[in-house]
Amino acid sequence: GKKLDFLLDVGCGGGQSVNIFAPYFNQVLAIDPSENQLKEARSQNQFAHVTYKQGNAEKLPRDDVSVDVITVGTAVHWFDRPKFYEEANRPGGRLIIFGYYAPDVVPLTVTGSGADKLSEIGSQLMYEAFGFPTKFIHVFDRIHAHGRDKNQQVMNEMPFPNKWRCDNLSKEYLWSLVDVKGFLQSIDVYEPYMKSKEIELEGLSAEERKSLKESWGCAQMENSDVKMKVIFNFFVTIAEKSK
Repeated sequence: GKKLDFLLDVGCGGGQSVNIFAPYFNQVLAIDPSENQLKEARSQNQFAHVTYKQGNAEKLPRDDVSVDVITVGTAVHWFDRPKFYEEANRPGGRLIIFGYYAPDVVPLTVTGSGADKLSEIGSQLMYEAFGFPTKFIHVFDRIHAHGRDKNQQVMNEMPFPNKWRCDNLSKEYLWSLVDVKGFLQSIDVYEPYMKSKEIELEGLSAEERKSLKESWGCAQMENSDVKMKVIFNFFVTIAEKSK
């Protein structure tokens, strides 16, 4: 169908969701306060009509009203939300806020009766890496709260007349262990809370990758050759802004 004109992605991180939405818009502006995240996003950018810019949710860089869609993926927990909603309340268009759970992992290097068990092992390792170190759980509690209620609190407080939700969306990717590491490094909580601490921004650790490879019977393979299907399940809140 016909493309929409303009998308503003707020808190874009490494640009994963931007790459999903970009084909459906004529112009995309993606902002994030972290220059490191923007550097990663620019390095992965495949679209000439996508621009990455440093900025924050409380002062959106687009001053005029012509924004068809504003998207926020797994970043709303960082915002001063009343200020963001005031900024996002442009006439017409829609605001889409979404999140996802720790993805399920299905090994593709093994088959047979043990595949389900190996899938469980892979998903658990991803969950542990995605869930962050236990010693910092107090830092991440408010972040996980939005996932636990599927952004219901966020939906309740959105000051827009029309809003609805969808909880049954999923997307599959074919990844290697190298892709998993890159994804975990891009998660927005790692940089601001781990950078100042004596923790390597490694994502899935070398020990965890070794354990995963051993459990899947591919310990001698290169990380780039260990393939898996990674399944993300999303919860989405959509609000229609005032006319």
